[in-house]
Amino acid sequence: MRRLAMVLSATALLQAGTLAPTVNANPAGTKSAGELPLSDCLDLVGTYLTKNFKKGGSDEAFASRSLLSFTNGGHTFFTDSGEAKEPGFGPFSDGRGAWRCVADEKGATKALATVLDFTFQTQSNPEQQIARLNFEARYDAQTKMISGTIKLYFVPLTGDPLEASSLHDGDAYQFTGLRVEAP
Repeated sequence: MRRLAMVLSATALLQAGTLAPTVNANPAGTKSAGELPLSDCLDLVGTYLTKNFKKGGSDEAFASRSLLSFTNGGHTFFTDSGEAKEPGFGPFSDGRGAWRCVADEKGATKALATVLDFTFQTQSNPEQQIARLNFEARYDAQTKMISGTIKLYFVPLTGDPLEASSLHDGDAYQFTGLRVEAP
């Protein structure tokens, strides 16, 4: 009986650990005074087809399309059309991460997310890296549109992408997206 209780206790701890997001969704690495419960951003939960643009470019050059998903448990999933090999980047994997709900300085809600993925080794890009994408997203419930910014960083495979001091010279992007709806 004692052995069964120990097994059940260990199983409960493992399950509890897998239910909570573990990636720091706070791009700055500090707690925000405006942090809100996820329930304040539940309208955001869903999957979006996005258009991604290089930020600050004079012609707002198109970069890629993505599927960006937010779950009600605080998880984020990211798949990008440039995964096969976008110009200037080695091929990379799908991304996974976490998000949180915050209030901006005017009291409006927005989501902050951190997503991690991996580059794959190629002849022209022999060093694998970990990519970290920091998203800031706003959702319009009436239009079912999402928009915001993405900051992309690369860290060596042996580095720590969750440590803010490891993040240098990130590339900035803007995105807009429409919620994917079931028929």
